[in-house]
Formats: sequence, C-alpha cells, structure tokens
Amino acid sequence: MRKYLKFAAVALSTLLLCGCMPEDAVTETDSTAETRQTVTSPQPLDTLAPFDDPDDTKTEQTPGEESTAENNTETQQQTETDKVTETETDKPETKAEETEKEPVTTEKETEPDSQPHDVPDGASASFIFCGDNLVHQAVINNAKRYAQGTGQEYNFLPIYDDVASIIKKADCAVINQESQIAGDASEIQGYPKFNTPEQMGDDLITLGYDVVALANNHMLDNKTKGLQNCINYWKTKSVLTVGAYENKTDYDTIRTIDVNGIRVAFLSYTEMTNSDRRADGLITPLLDEATVKRHIASAKKVADFVIVMPHWGKEDSFDVTKTQKKYAQLFAECGADAVVGMHSHVTGKIEYIDRPDGKKMLCAYSLGNFVSTMEYARDMVGLMLKFDIVNDNGSFTIKNVGVIPTVTYFVYTSSMKLEDRTDLKLYLLSDFTDELAAKHAYNHHENKTIRLKELQKYVTDVVDKQFLPDYLK
Repeated sequence: MRKYLKFAAVALSTLLLCGCMPEDAVTETDSTAETRQTVTSPQPLDTLAPFDDPDDTKTEQTPGEESTAENNTETQQQTETDKVTETETDKPETKAEETEKEPVTTEKETEPDSQPHDVPDGASASFIFCGDNLVHQAVINNAKRYAQGTGQEYNFLPIYDDVASIIKKADCAVINQESQIAGDASEIQGYPKFNTPEQMGDDLITLGYDVVALANNHMLDNKTKGLQNCINYWKTKSVLTVGAYENKTDYDTIRTIDVNGIRVAFLSYTEMTNSDRRADGLITPLLDEATVKRHIASAKKVADFVIVMPHWGKEDSFDVTKTQKKYAQLFAECGADAVVGMHSHVTGKIEYIDRPDGKKMLCAYSLGNFVSTMEYARDMVGLMLKFDIVNDNGSFTIKNVGVIPTVTYFVYTSSMKLEDRTDLKLYLLSDFTDELAAKHAYNHHENKTIRLKELQKYVTDVVDKQFLPDYLK
C-alpha cells in the first residue's frame, strides 16, 4: 500500500449558510431570523470542554479578546429560506455499513510506540491540505443530478474533477469535512443543521484522502446522536480521522500516520461550537491551553512531525484574531511543526513562527472554503496547501511550501432559489476565466460583474509572495 495508518496511544452567505455569525459582520437576515448560541473554550460544561484532569490548569479568556464568538449570548441568524426546525429523531441507531478495508479503531490497544524507527536520510513525503468542505443543500442537489443514470442516489465526484489528480498525486491528502455525516440523526440537509450523505465520505476516499478533520463549529448540529453516528461511519473506513472522540481515552489517543516511513501526528481542536448542547459521553475538543500542551508533548514522543489543525478565527474575515495569535504562539512554544487552520471561509495569512529550539513552525491561518455554495466571491476562493516533509540528517523539516488556489463555481437557475444553484464545480484558479466569473451566481449579490483579477486578489492580497504559484507572483 502507498500509505498506511498507525495509531499510537498516549496518556448569511457566509453568515446565512454556515450558521455562525462573527462580530461586526454584515448581516443578511429577514424578520423571521431567530437567535442561536455558540460555545467557545474554555467552558465548564462536562462534555463540551476537555475533560477534567487534576494536572490541568484552565486558562481564562482575556477580557475583550477578539473571537469568532466571544460569549455564549452571541446572536446567530438565519433566513427563512434555509430555516430548519430542530427535532430529535426516535429512529434506532443503525450500524454503519461495513467495507472491505479494516476499520480504523479509536480504542486504546497498545502502549505508546516511542521506539526509534529507521527513516532513510533524504526520505520525503508530499502533503496536500484542503479547506472547508461544506455541503449545502445545493451541493446535495447537484450530487443527485450527477448521479442520474449511475444507480446511485448521490455522486459528488464530478464536482472535484479539476483537482482530483492533485489529490491522488500527494503521498498524504487531508481535508476538513465541515458538514457532519450524521446518518439517521436527522434528515439529509444543508444549512443550518447540516447532515451530509454518507456518499460524500465514500467519494472523498475515492478521491484519495487519507486524513479527515472533524472538529468544527457544526459538530454538534445533530446533537449526541449525530456526533456518534459520524464517528461510527468513519470507523468503518480506512482513513485517519481526527477531532471527534468517543471517550476520554480516545481523546488522548494520538492519531499518527506513516507516510513513506515518516511518522506524522495530527491534532485537531475547535474554538467554538454553534450550540450550548452537551454531547453526552462524547468529547468535543475545544481549544484549551493545558490540553494543547499535554497533547503536543505526547505527540512529539511518538511522531517525527506534529501537525495541528485548529478550527478557529472570525468568519468572513481575512484578519488574524487575538485568539489565533495566542494559540499559534502556544503551538510553536510546544514544538508543533505545522499549523493548518480552518473556519473563516476566506483565504488566510501564511507565515513562519519561531520556536524556542531555533526551528520555525509553518502556520496557515485559514485555507478558506474548498466546496460550498456560499454567496459572495470572497467565499468562493480557497487554497490547497502543499508541502513536503523531508528527513534532513535526522531533522524533519518542511520544504516546497506553496498554495494552489481554487474557485467554486455555480450558477442560479430561473427559480433563483438557493437550493437550485446548479453546474457546481471546483476549478483551479489558474483555469478560471472572466467568462465563467461573469456567469457566477455571486454576481447577484455583489451587484456587479466579478472579474478574474478580483478573484486573484483574494489570494495575492493575503498570502505572502513566497507561497504563491508563479502565475500570481
């Protein structure tokens, strides 16, 4: 096998469709809007905050600190078009479909594997990271159309045709699956209580993804049952998942993957959830200083390279928040090698941060959206982040860092309904044209015709030149 998993156990457009409204954001609501709450870390709730540990010292949030959701009374708004009434289903739990591949277990089975392993000098592994895969109702409906004549109910693969070869080529491909695969916890639907068809997960595996991040503000959209169903589904698949945990032991089990002999650990946390609901018995990994310190220390004992994937920041904002700066510095001080952030739905800054040991940590604050049908041009442009991990005389370093910008394309039908947006496809920005931009549905919201140069500026105005492809320099 090219890649194999190895676990080591150790102690409104944006606002409308995503369902988490940032401070000072331009709202797009109507008289039917209702309020929703978010929960940010740290919180005293038993199963929303990291579990109690006598050695942990909880850190209080700095008064007035900028955050996507600073307190539990922040208003969340949605339009009548996308409003969904929250209900609990009484349907019995269904066993996730078995696959030919051996299921990935999250139970603690072995002692920490900190024994040295031979990695040839010069060995390298290529990685590709993709941002928020957010399956709105229009994405679901497009997958239904693409499935016609195939015998399947959904087919998401055609959406990714333009990037499929890039994903396959990487030694390790990683994606943030933002909308939850919640099974029978609710009906299949988009915003605001996302429940994505299982076919999306199957198609991501077909595309070649090896690691799937699950920690995000939507992970409690379908309450405890939805999160448990999500975990159960991914346990039947031979991919590494990080960010959703069944119990305390599972939470402290460091996820690692061996890529060309290089052992890489993945950690994932979320700054907030869209609800103050509890996930009974399950762990939602909210950002917490003591937990981060403990996990990175454990990860460094069992892996050659440590990657942190935080779901953080302020939606629809290109700026780095105080919370992001605080935790980015903490990750570096603890010795993380790379940080790949998600959540803001727009492209983010990329930089190197000095570590105490003299090395540098790569930090990409946001890759933006991968696939979604959010309304504005800024939300349609995303980044695929690529880099190589190389063994340089026993020191594992990052080389060849760069971004591959993308654009999600869709148009309105004559109905102009949100769920009827069609012709959905993810394009490489390098392949996108003014002709396609002029047809894009976001022109109805920008009240002008968007041009390719404007889309390119969502990358060049944010990402440092050293990380850009040649055609954008």
